[in-house]
Amino acid sequence: MHRKKIKSSRYFAAFFLTIIIFLVGFIIGEYISEQKLQLVYGLEQDLRIESLGNEMLFELVTEDLCENINLTSYTDEVSSIGTKLTYMEGIYGYNAPQVWSLKNYYSLLLIRHWLLAAEAKDVCKIEKPLVMYFYTNKNCVDCEDQGLVLTNVHRNYPFFYIYSFEVALDNAALNFLREKYDIQEHKLPTLVIDEKVFYGFQSKDFLMEYMDLERLLAEDKKQHPSWYS
Repeated sequence: MHRKKIKSSRYFAAFFLTIIIFLVGFIIGEYISEQKLQLVYGLEQDLRIESLGNEMLFELVTEDLCENINLTSYTDEVSSIGTKLTYMEGIYGYNAPQVWSLKNYYSLLLIRHWLLAAEAKDVCKIEKPLVMYFYTNKNCVDCEDQGLVLTNVHRNYPFFYIYSFEVALDNAALNFLREKYDIQEHKLPTLVIDEKVFYGFQSKDFLMEYMDLERLLAEDKKQHPSWYS
């Protein structure tokens, strides 16, 4: 009888301990979820403000395009949105609707920046290359490798622009670009360098040679020595 009481006590103790662990885990999970919601709410508020700021900044930059040719302020604003996108993807996950909504907004900002830079190349006679990079995160090993190569090249030759577009996004502007340059999933990754389309993985050596980056870097250092000091 005494042993049965001990066993019963152990079962009750184990049961209550399990309940306590569950409740503690639940409370901690709820707290973390609440903190995430607060962070996301703050990000969404920031994005609303930045969206209006980007509209105004775009107008200011285009008033004297050749004078503002390096587009530094506008480029920084676009990069800031990209940073927030990465952060939100870490919170929600890749497939979350909130992340895709922000990705669509970010892609539109990139297209606007690309249009602005393309106009500057034509009007102000700028020789710096513009690279559009179309990729997918689904079953595309070469896409990941291409992204790493582009990042590495841009780190050493920061004077040209790279615009990265996830092909799974769905907005009118990006759909137009996909149709214009015949972007298809089985041909990814795809690069568009100053209107010339390249399907499949492109090596660092090819990119450096095709865009003549060493010569352009030397010229850029002469024109803007303070940028490289």
